[in-house]
Amino acid sequence: NVTAHDADIANARPHPGVAPSGHHEPRAGRTHWSQLALVSAAEFVVWTGFGAIMPYLPIFLQEEAHSSLFLIGVIAAAFYLGTLAFSSPLGWLSDLVGRKPVIVAGTFLYALAMFLFTRTAEPWWFVLFRLLEGVGTAAVAPAATALVADISRPGDRSKAYGVLTSAQFGGLIVGPALAPPLYHLAGGGRAGFYAIFYFGAALTAATAVAVAAVLREPSATAQRRAQREGRAAAAAAGAAAPGQAAAGREAAADTARPTPRGAWREVLTPPIVAFLVVAFTSHFAMGGFEVIWSIWLKHLGASMTYISLTWIVFSVPMLLSFAGGILADRYSRFTLMFTGYTVSALAWIVYGTTRDLGLFLAVNAVEGLAVAFSYPPKQAFLVQVSPPQWLGTVTGLEATAMQLAGMLGTFATPVLYERMSGYVLALGGVVNLVGLAVAAPVLYRAWRRVAPPRAG
Repeated sequence: NVTAHDADIANARPHPGVAPSGHHEPRAGRTHWSQLALVSAAEFVVWTGFGAIMPYLPIFLQEEAHSSLFLIGVIAAAFYLGTLAFSSPLGWLSDLVGRKPVIVAGTFLYALAMFLFTRTAEPWWFVLFRLLEGVGTAAVAPAATALVADISRPGDRSKAYGVLTSAQFGGLIVGPALAPPLYHLAGGGRAGFYAIFYFGAALTAATAVAVAAVLREPSATAQRRAQREGRAAAAAAGAAAPGQAAAGREAAADTARPTPRGAWREVLTPPIVAFLVVAFTSHFAMGGFEVIWSIWLKHLGASMTYISLTWIVFSVPMLLSFAGGILADRYSRFTLMFTGYTVSALAWIVYGTTRDLGLFLAVNAVEGLAVAFSYPPKQAFLVQVSPPQWLGTVTGLEATAMQLAGMLGTFATPVLYERMSGYVLALGGVVNLVGLAVAAPVLYRAWRRVAPPRAG
């Protein structure tokens, strides 16, 4: 899923549909690696807790809460509903009040939701708990993505996203690896599941405290505030003629008002819409994944340890995301993004058409490598075509597209699973390929406009 921007970005005149590269030059031309390390460490800890819980949550709901497959889908959909409803407004809020307060509040809320998992086994309560998790994620994800852009210069941005992604998936290695010992040490059953939930909640709460104490608000936040105030003052000064005074006051009020109204034409450019298409179509399968992955593998005879292993095998190659970021700062971000996303879509087709547990692990590793080399360039490419004063809004819109697709997947997958079994995973891969085909021409033209001379 942020740097100091030029002081005069409000006066820049972008090419239609693409934000010029000058929009993203930090004023000091320096990447704040210590702050990136702090954010990455925090993400590692949060994703460790997340990774410990997620492989087991569907099985807990089925075996301990006695949920139907449909209800498991509803519970999963509640998470996506929370992110869908709040990603865009909270991303926009981070543009106005700053990244840090939004990230800290979201992390605390996520920790609370995980703790509440241990308070009951009544399945309908989990709809509320997962909704709260979704709101917490909606606060953290867009703001953290925008934060990385605020604290990195353009030449380092892909590397910065690569470091962040490596840290996140490092947590997805450690979390699933720790979950089986925690489960068995607590005696298995409900107590074992609760031990995992306590572990995740404690790690996340500790992370929120650390971020609140140490993370600094990027200087870009003050610059955005100054730009808004400057535009308001300019609008008021432009209404010097007596007959224009009322209009000037109205223009100043509209400019000062903290709302993205009037910016949608700048935000919803063809390249950004194409990114939203990719986000939507690539995450339909993820909604189904959350509902049926563990249940499907268990149906095929997999053990709890094997289920955790699939997460680990996928995540280990993701540690190379920093290398993907290095390549993305030297070569075509478009090519790296679309190659990796295509391989990932084909992996979903394999997941839905094979019953070979050994092949599952091999494809997990290949897909993890593909994502490692495609996600950092995708993020940096998205920043290139986004207006910096609305970067949080754009990342919020992308998160909204992802969560809308995921929510639809959680509702559709249980119904389709009963009719087509694991083939529903292959369907998700096909949807992903269609989205890539639709977005590719638009994003290729955008890359031709914004690519530095050294990029292919």
